[in-house]
Amino acid sequence: MHLSPEAAARAKEAERQPLPPHEAKEWVSAKETENGQHLAEISGTEFEHALAILRKHDGDLEKAADSIFSNATADDTQGRTQEELESIANISGRGRGAGTQSADRDVIDLTGEDSPPRDARSRSRRARSNPPTDTRFRATTRSPDPAWQMVRSNQPTDVKSEDDQLKEVMQASLHEFAADEVDTVPDNEVVLREDGRPIVLRADAPGKAYAALVIQCLFNVPQVRQRCSKLHLNLVDGNLPRAGHGHEWAMWTLIEMFTALDLGVVTVFTDEELLTAWGTHTLTQTDSLAQLSKLFLAEVAAAVQSDLDNQGVEEVPNVNKLFHFKHCKVHIPVTGPPRQISDLDTGHVVTIDINPESPPNELVTRLSQTLNTYHDDDSSEHQLIQEPSEMVTFHINVNPLSSTTGGPSPEPFVFPKSIYMDQFLAVNLDLANETRASQRQIQKDLELLTTKKQNITRFEDRDVFEDLRGGIDYYENVAQCDTPERLAQLKTTATKLKNILQKFEAEVADIDEKIASLQTELDGLFDNPELQCHPYDLRSVLVHTGLPGRKHIYSYVHDKGVWWKTVDYTVTEVSEEVVLSDPAGLHLGAGPYMLMYSRRQSDAELREPVNWPPGFIQSVSENNAIFMQQLGQKSASATAAREEDMMDLS
Repeated sequence: MHLSPEAAARAKEAERQPLPPHEAKEWVSAKETENGQHLAEISGTEFEHALAILRKHDGDLEKAADSIFSNATADDTQGRTQEELESIANISGRGRGAGTQSADRDVIDLTGEDSPPRDARSRSRRARSNPPTDTRFRATTRSPDPAWQMVRSNQPTDVKSEDDQLKEVMQASLHEFAADEVDTVPDNEVVLREDGRPIVLRADAPGKAYAALVIQCLFNVPQVRQRCSKLHLNLVDGNLPRAGHGHEWAMWTLIEMFTALDLGVVTVFTDEELLTAWGTHTLTQTDSLAQLSKLFLAEVAAAVQSDLDNQGVEEVPNVNKLFHFKHCKVHIPVTGPPRQISDLDTGHVVTIDINPESPPNELVTRLSQTLNTYHDDDSSEHQLIQEPSEMVTFHINVNPLSSTTGGPSPEPFVFPKSIYMDQFLAVNLDLANETRASQRQIQKDLELLTTKKQNITRFEDRDVFEDLRGGIDYYENVAQCDTPERLAQLKTTATKLKNILQKFEAEVADIDEKIASLQTELDGLFDNPELQCHPYDLRSVLVHTGLPGRKHIYSYVHDKGVWWKTVDYTVTEVSEEVVLSDPAGLHLGAGPYMLMYSRRQSDAELREPVNWPPGFIQSVSENNAIFMQQLGQKSASATAAREEDMMDLS
C-alpha cells in the first residue's frame, strides 16, 4: 500500500510525537517485566527479587546484575554463595545428557534466550519442531553428583544382614579360640636365642596369655629390671617359699622369671608356676581383656612397690617411686586462688577413654581431656600429679562402635614414642593453663575458618568451583551465539562468572594461609622448655585384634634400640612406624589396650648392670647348659641321620 505524500508526512510526524500516557505506561511495564525476567534467569534468583533490584537501579540492567553478583558480605558467605551460584548448581544438577547446541540441552542457558522446557512434554514438542543439529560430544567439567553414581548391575541382592555377618565372625573366632586351648609349641621353635631378641614368656593355658604378656612387657622396662634386681627376697620360716605362701612365693617366681628372661639362651619359656603363684584369673569370653590386664598389672605393681618401700630401695635423693605417683584434684574458681578439693592419693595406671567414631583419638589430647575440665563460667577442675613416678601405664578403654556398617570410618588411636608429663604436674598449673587457653582459642579460630571455607567451596553437597568452571565453559564453548547481541551477552556472563571464581579462589587461598599459620602455632604451643623437663619414652605396647585366642593378642617391646613384636611363641623385629601405626582391631572396637612409658634414661643409665640374686643366676646357668647339651645331641643325631641317608643312597 502506498501513502500519499500528505499521509506519509502525517505518519512520520506521529512517530516523533510522545506516546499517550497510558500507552507509555504499558510499554515501560512490559520492558521492565522483560528485563526483570532476564535478570532473574541470569542470576538464578526469584523474579520478584530481581525486579526489586532492577527498580532500585532505575531499570539499569547492567548495574542490577552487578549488584546481584557482588552483593554478598564477608559475614554471610553462605548466603552470598547461594544467591550467586544457585543457577550454576542447577546447570550441572538437572541435565545429564551429552552437551549439544540444540535448544534441548542438559544445561540451563542463563541468558534466557534458550531456556529449556519445564517438563517432558514440552521437551518433546521442542525436539519435534527443532531437531538437534551439529551434535558435539565433550568432556564434562561438572563435579560428581552422588545422585548419579554408577551401580553394578551384577551386584548380588541377597546381602547378609549385620547379625548374620556378626554370627559368622563370632563362630569362626570361637573355633580358633577352641583350637588355641590345646595348642603347643613345636619343638623346632624352641631353639637357641639369637640377635639379642627377647625370650617369649608363654602361658601354659591360653586363658592366661594376657598376664604373661604383661609380665614380659614389664621386664622390658629398664627401671623395672634395675629396681627389681635390688630386692631382697624373703624366706618363710627359714625355707624357700612354696605354693600357698602368697606374696613371698609370688615375688620369688617373678624375680626368678626376670632372671631367666635376662640371661636365658632359649627362645621360649613356657610358664607353669609364676602365673599360678600370682593367682591369675583365666580370661573367659565375657571378660574384658584390657580390664583384666589392668587388674593383673595393679596387683603386680602393688606387690613390687610394697617391697621397694619396705626395703628402702628408693630412699635416695632425686629418685621417684617405680610405679606409684601422687596426685590430687584442684578447683580453680572464676576469681580467687586455686584450692585442693581432694586428698593426696597414689596411682600407677591412668585410664584413657577413647571412641573410634569421635575424634581426636590421640593420647596426649585424650589425657588432657581426662585430667582437665573447663566450665562455661571460666572455672575449672584439674587432676594434678604432685610427685611423678618412674613409670606410667595407660589403660586404653575403647568405647564400643555404635554400628558395624555405615557412617564414617573409625579413627585409629594415635600415641607418641615420647611424652612430656610436665603439663600435668602441679608445679606447672599456671603455665599449663595459659597454654591450654591459647590452644582452645586457636582451635576455635581454626573451626571458624574451616566452616567459612566450606561455605565458599561447597553448596548443596557440590563443588562450587567445579560448577563455576562448568558454567564458564558452557558460555565460552557450548552456548549458541548466532547473533552479535547473543555473543555479547554470553561473553558478559562468562566474564562475571570468571570474576566470581577469581574472588572465591583468592578468599580460599587466604583462608588456607591463615589455617596453615594457626596450625603451625598450635602444633608448637607446648614446645616450651619449661614444659619439657620430664620426658617419658614408650617401652611396651599391648594390642588386641578384637578376636579371641592367644594369637590375637600380642606385644611390642623396645630393647637396645630395636622394636620386637611377640605373637604367641614367635618374635620378629619391626620398625617404629609399624608400632605407632598398627591398625589391628580398629573395626572391631579393639587395638592398643595398654601403653607402658618410663622416664627417659641416658645411655649410661641404660647400660647400668643388673645384678640378679646369685641363686637364680646359677639356676639359669645350669638350665642353659642342659639346653645346650640337648641341642648338641639333637644336632649330632640330625647329622648322623643325614650321613646314614647319604650312605643308603650311595
